Amino acid sequence: MDRNPYVILGIPFGASRAEANAAFARKARALSRDGADLDLMTDLTWALQRIDVSISEPATAMEIYRIPADPEAFQGEGKGVLHPPPERLAPAGGDRDAALETLRHAAAREYLRHLVTVRAARIALPPP
Repeated sequence: MDRNPYVILGIPFGASRAEANAAFARKARALSRDGADLDLMTDLTWALQRIDVSISEPATAMEIYRIPADPEAFQGEGKGVLHPPPERLAPAGGDRDAALETLRHAAAREYLRHLVTVRAARIALPPP
């Protein structure tokens, strides 16, 4: 999968060089404080250089995948094209009470199986 320099630096697509520099400095300081490995710093440096190239040569920015410009499109309660509201499904035909009873039995079996597994893990059996 291709890497996106804007995502790596945590800035929106099309951000200016100054915004990229500020994001790089902020993330580099955080990495140096945390004592992170050199690979992460290499990724940040690559991202900054890649953004610099895309600013100076706009045609190269075509190969960078983009995420929505409005991050709030993924948030909220059923707002926007990317986050539609829930839709109530029509009830399925058939015997509703029998379906609920089958579901209850399946849930009870699954819960009992879980309890047995947890209890067995807690009890240390002596070797044979």
